[in-house]
Amino acid sequence: MKLLIIIPALGVLLAAFSSCAVPYQPEEPKVFFQEEDSLVTVIFSASGSERSKVTGVSEEAERVVDRWAVFAFDNRSGQFRYESASSGEPLPMKLSAGRSYTCYAIVNYPETGPGAFDPASVRSTTDLTGKVAYLGDCRGTALPMFGSEEVTPVADSDTEVTITVKRLVSRVDLRGLKVDFSGKPHLESKTFTLRAIYLTNTYRTTRYGEDYTFPELSSTRSAWYNTGGWHRGEAAEAGIDVIVGDRSIDTVISAWSPYSREHSFYAFPNPTPASEDITQTESWTRRCTRLVIEATIDDDTVYYAIKVPSMTRNRIFAASSVVIHGRGSNDPEIIDIDPDIIEVTVQPVIDDDWDGAGDIYLD
Repeated sequence: MKLLIIIPALGVLLAAFSSCAVPYQPEEPKVFFQEEDSLVTVIFSASGSERSKVTGVSEEAERVVDRWAVFAFDNRSGQFRYESASSGEPLPMKLSAGRSYTCYAIVNYPETGPGAFDPASVRSTTDLTGKVAYLGDCRGTALPMFGSEEVTPVADSDTEVTITVKRLVSRVDLRGLKVDFSGKPHLESKTFTLRAIYLTNTYRTTRYGEDYTFPELSSTRSAWYNTGGWHRGEAAEAGIDVIVGDRSIDTVISAWSPYSREHSFYAFPNPTPASEDITQTESWTRRCTRLVIEATIDDDTVYYAIKVPSMTRNRIFAASSVVIHGRGSNDPEIIDIDPDIIEVTVQPVIDDDWDGAGDIYLD
C-alpha cells in the first residue's frame, strides 16, 4: 500500500521538475499536411480596392494594397495555411486539390499600435473576423480592408483566385460649394471664408469581419472621435486628422467664386439614424456622423453640419452642389439649419469600385 502511494507522488514530482526545467513553448499555428502529389498552387490576388485616396494624398503616394495576408482554412478539419507579403503582389499557396477552403484576406493592417496585427499570431478564424481595428489604423496612403472567398482547388492545374476586399470605412465626399446671399442684405456685403471641412461623431473601432450593423453602439463618449467639433479637448490619435478632415483651407468663396476642390474623408460604420440624434444642449450621447463645414462670415465663426445617417461599410456618401444661403449655427453639435440656410443636392453614388451606393440628405 505504501509503495502504491509513493509511485504516483514520485510521478507528480518528476512532472513538476520537468515543467520547471523545460521553457514554455507557445502553441504553434495550425497547419495541415498532405501528400505532395495532392498539392496544387493557388495564386491569390485582391480586387475591389480602387479609389481609396484620402484628400491631400497624391496618387503617387497612394498604396491601394500595401502589406496583406491570405489565410486558407480547410472547411473539414479547421486547420489552415497562410502567406503574407509586404506589397500587393499576388500570393501563391500550396493547397490540396479537391478540398474546400474558406480563404480570408486582411489588407493594409497596422504592424504597431493598439490595432497591430501579426499573421503568425492567428490560431482560428475568429482571430481574423473578430480582430478589432481602430480609426487611427487608417492611413492617408492605405486603408484597411478585409474579404473572404470559398475555394476548391482543381487537380493537375494551378488555380487563380481573386478575393474581393472591402474597406472597413465609408467615404464621405464634399463635391463643390458656393455661397449665395442674394436677398439677404445683412450678409451680402460680408466676406465668407471657408476655414475647414471635417467629420464629427465617428466611431473609434470596428471589427474586420462583422456584419457592420452594430446595433449596440456605445453611448460612452470615449468610444467616439471628434464629438464636439475639432477634438474639443479630446486627445488626437496619431495620423487620424487627415482621415477625418482638412483644417487648412482658408478660402474666400461666393456665388461668383465657388469652391470646386473635392474632399474625401473616412469613418467607420455608424448605423445611428437621424431620429436618434440629439441636437440641443443635452448631454452627449451616440448620434449619427456629420459632415461639418466650418467658416467665418467676417469675424463670426459659423458651422453647417450635414447629417450622414445609417452609414454602412464600403459605401460613398456624397454631398454635391452645396449652396449656402444664410448664417450657420454657433456649434457643430447643434443642428438648427434648414434649406433656407444650406441647400444640398441629394446624390446617390453608384461606383462599382466601391461595390455599392449611398447618399446623404438633410432631414
